[in-house]
Amino acid sequence: MARERLGGGHGEQDRRVSVLAEPARLELIDLSLLESLVGDIAPPGAQRPPRLLEQCVMLREIARRNGQRPRLIQAAAAAERAARAVHGRTDPDAIRIFAAARLQQALCALERSRLFAEEEGLSDARVHLSTAERALEDFPRASGGPYSGPSLMRARLMAATALAGSDSAAMAATLKVFDAAIIALDGRFRSSGAGLHELALTRCERAELVISMGQRLKEASLLLRALGECTGEGHLMKAAAAAFRAALDAVPVGHNPLDRARAAHGLGLALQGLAEVAGDVRLYRPALFAMDRALIELPRHGLPLRAAVAHDRAACLARRAERSGDLGALAEAEGAFKAELIEGRGAGDPVAWAVTQVALARIYEVRADLSEAPGEPAKAAYALTEALEVFAERGLKSLSDVAQSALERVRGRRNPV
Repeated sequence: MARERLGGGHGEQDRRVSVLAEPARLELIDLSLLESLVGDIAPPGAQRPPRLLEQCVMLREIARRNGQRPRLIQAAAAAERAARAVHGRTDPDAIRIFAAARLQQALCALERSRLFAEEEGLSDARVHLSTAERALEDFPRASGGPYSGPSLMRARLMAATALAGSDSAAMAATLKVFDAAIIALDGRFRSSGAGLHELALTRCERAELVISMGQRLKEASLLLRALGECTGEGHLMKAAAAAFRAALDAVPVGHNPLDRARAAHGLGLALQGLAEVAGDVRLYRPALFAMDRALIELPRHGLPLRAAVAHDRAACLARRAERSGDLGALAEAEGAFKAELIEGRGAGDPVAWAVTQVALARIYEVRADLSEAPGEPAKAAYALTEALEVFAERGLKSLSDVAQSALERVRGRRNPV
């Protein structure tokens, strides 16, 4: 049935284009079926611009779910072909398609930045967005319909830029832009019944920005999910764990691996936080199990998300050993991390290798706390210096900050005032 709705000949063109007008439909399609539908699309020469846009949306959705860079590249290429097919035409339909294609390219670039922490993704997105805005300024009659959305895209870019720079003033300004977009989208939905998915998505993105602001600014009043961690209240951490567990159970296996990984990662962090608050070392075990589930869902190489989960798992493992005073567990963890370093050196994923160095440094720190072994701080400093070099080369600011803070802590231990 899904194949009939999304594929077929010229007579089904309108139904295929409706996927662009109602992108929420894609959420209902299993990832394997979505891959199959994309594979059924005709060769580029036989495609019309709206079909190319649909192809782009589908490919970008696949990349969003499984983190595959090739699919994201293909999505951007499909949008570029759609833009070229109508470039130079002045009729409203062509301008709408041209603007939509550039907006899709901007979304692909933004997704590239989000998935792979590539700073140039944001600058590429700005270029494509500006092109779309200029086209719609020259032809205002073409600015409506299912291809609209430059203002929302501008808000998304503002949010990503503000978060990347930890700029609180820019975050606050972005919230105002989101508020204006929500009011406009709500008015559009009330008057025409269209755009409910876009409205819901905008509200979710605004909530994510508020949560990020609260975490970075340490303001409990802004937080939702992270409130328990900020206040240290056990019942909030327990509620957070229950919410993440429900989110994980709600996503079928194979439907959206990245969302499942994020939910499992959040569950692990919530359980670890509960272990800290309750002082119960037994809770570290299910926390580690949840993070292992997250790693199973993620591609082996290339995603900063996997590096972040691996780092948090290592920190949880070290914290459990620290709280229990188990030197044997530390030795076991050290051996596992060293084995990963040996395997990862030639595996083509330097970020994962650097994260393992940070994890190993944490083991050395904890051992120094438990046994006062004199050589452990020096080994930790060496591992962190190696990791910092990799993070700096790739512009991974959050991981660089973690490693730099740890390095300063270790150096302070080696040179007490």
